Amino acid sequence: MNIRNALLNKLHNSTPKELKEIIDGGIASKEETILPGLGVLFEEYYNSLNKMQKDDMIQTLCNLLK
Repeated sequence: MNIRNALLNKLHNSTPKELKEIIDGGIASKEETILPGLGVLFEEYYNSLNKMQKDDMIQTLCNLLK
């Protein structure tokens, strides 16, 4: 099983509270090992968006990087 599938299996059926705790804890830890997991979540979220939502997200990200 690859990292993507392992992460998605681990998080499957997580409650919003559990997922928030996992994300917040990973970010707070400042460990780079959390980055692949956050990347998988980002990929899943991005792929669920329609074109207009993707365009809005890209614009928001560009604004953050200025």
